[in-house]
This record gives sequence, C-alpha cells and structure tokens, in this order.
Amino acid sequence: MIDFSGHHVVDLSPRMVGRITRLDGSVEEGNKDIYGLPWILEEGRVPYDDTLYTLVGGKEGDSYWPPGRVSAHCGGSHIEGGKGHMDHWEGLPDDVRGLWELPLDTFFGPAAVCFFDELEPVEQKNDEGEIVKVGQPILPEHLSNVRKGDIVLLGSPFRGAEQPTLAAGTTRWLADTGIKLLAVGAPGIAWESDFQTPQPDNSPTHRNMLGNNIPICYPLVNVEKLKKDRAFFIAMPLNVERLEATWVRAIAVEEL
Repeated sequence: MIDFSGHHVVDLSPRMVGRITRLDGSVEEGNKDIYGLPWILEEGRVPYDDTLYTLVGGKEGDSYWPPGRVSAHCGGSHIEGGKGHMDHWEGLPDDVRGLWELPLDTFFGPAAVCFFDELEPVEQKNDEGEIVKVGQPILPEHLSNVRKGDIVLLGSPFRGAEQPTLAAGTTRWLADTGIKLLAVGAPGIAWESDFQTPQPDNSPTHRNMLGNNIPICYPLVNVEKLKKDRAFFIAMPLNVERLEATWVRAIAVEEL
C-alpha cells in the first residue's frame, strides 16, 4: 500500500476562484491566472431533483470574458499535448500524439527539481541605452540532475524580465535526453520564445517538447517549497479523446 507518511507533499497548482453567475443573476467575482485567463462559471438547476450544478463558461458578450466559452488552457495549471494543438504546424513529425494516446505513466514518476535561485539576472543595455536586468538562459549544464525518463520541474524566485529563460537548444537537449514531461513554474521561468517567427522556426519549446510527445504542464507554483533535487511528480489529465489540453491538480512528493 502506498504510504505518504514520512514524505513532504507540495501542492503545485495555483488556487483559482471561479467568477460565477448565480441563478438570480448576481455575480460573485473570481480571479485570473498569471496569463490573465479566468475560470468562468454559471450556476444551473436540475429540474427533477432540485440539485444545483456549475457550467464551465458563461454568456457570450459578457464584458469580463467576451468569448463566454473557455478552454482547458484557461485558468490555472493544465497539461497540453501536441495533437489538436499544434500538429498542423509545418515541419513536425507525423506521429504527434494526443494526451489520451500517451501512456498513463507519462503523467507521474520521478522528477528532477531544478530551482534556479542562484541563476541571477545580469545587467545589459536595452534599445534605449538603459542598464536593465535580464534573466540568464537555462543551459544543459544547469540541469545536471536530469536523467532519461524524468519529469523535469523548473522554477525560480525571479519575475518579469529577470526570469531565467529556457533556451531553444536546451529544449532540444531535453528531448534528446529522453525526458517524459516538462513541468514549469510560472512566474519564475520564461519557457517559450519566437511566437511570431515564421514556421518552421516558431515556438521551439512547443516544437521540441510536444513534437516529441513530451507534454507540458504549467503554470505551477510552490516549486521553492521542495527542498531536494529529486521528487515524485503527479498531474493526471482527464481521459477525454480529442481534448488537446486538460486541467490538472499537480503535486510533488519528496522524502523528508
């Protein structure tokens, strides 16, 4: 029997508060994640037994969230896979898989915990000639505890432009190393770049991870609460075919 006594369990998922519209038309406000994406909820009633339920999504045209509907990329920690998300991009393999097609143990297992509190930002001049602090690139030499088959959990205490940046070459190295999942603390890690670069040179982290059937789980919190560089990570996606991303409750467990 699995026993977590003698272990430290860390909740890696940020707390989201849904903005809910009640049956009487009143609204209880919620919050948004670090990307400005909310949970939108709407209360409903089951006629035959008078129970209440909550729909995920709201009214189209609402000033708070005009689309009304939400995706599983909205509002807190989620896992995303390649199929249905970016397998239409140029230059990707033909065998990009969906989350529902990946082995169950893709989403749990030993994790390399990489918290870059010593990778401090460096000073450089910006385009206006001002001295600013910017994050350093995360390179393979900063990931010495990563092993084949690992989940890789990244975090740092830095914010904004001072966050360490996951370099494109490093994501290629991670894929070649044979990791099985990338888990990213945010804010803390700037992990994608070149969104607007023409294909096939855009979004190297998405390409190197999802294009090699390595899911990405983010945004995560509390990575700093892990005290060791190895832990056991769990973040189980919903088992829904054609759903390219699903919400998760991510945890990490380490021995005391």
